[in-house]
Amino acid sequence: MADPIRRPSPAPRARSRLPLYAFLLGLAISVIAIDQVVKAVVSAELRSGRVVDLLGGLVRLDYTSNAGAAFGFFQNGGLLFALVAIVVSVAIVAYFWRAENSPLLVRTALGLILGGAVGNLIDRVRLGFVVDFIDLRWWPVFNLADSAIVIGVALLLLHALLQPQA
Repeated sequence: MADPIRRPSPAPRARSRLPLYAFLLGLAISVIAIDQVVKAVVSAELRSGRVVDLLGGLVRLDYTSNAGAAFGFFQNGGLLFALVAIVVSVAIVAYFWRAENSPLLVRTALGLILGGAVGNLIDRVRLGFVVDFIDLRWWPVFNLADSAIVIGVALLLLHALLQPQA
């Protein structure tokens, strides 16, 4: 009796990167949504000059428009900062294609940075400036998108510091 024709087994399908991107986009979209909703509330309630003291005055909510970079530097660089945000966002999404084995800490950091960059980019495109409102009274006024970026960068630094030395 002749052997049946053996067909080669199908090549194993590449593991879907969908869950990886779902995590990135889910975290980024969450940051963007929270940032934009809070900025809308702050703009509506505090744009008139009203200031809200929190924690016994340690923190103030104070509407500020910032056409520049962090800490108000480079006030005329709005287009440049928008382009930087776009390049950073594209780079993060492209990196994620190869990041499926990256630790959760790195993926979380990149999701926070992406969400923060896009949150501030939305302000720049829509308003021509970024809405800042968290005033610690000893630090320049900032917003939730800025906080997400700083936390993301801090997580990346933490990851780098925890790596064994080669």
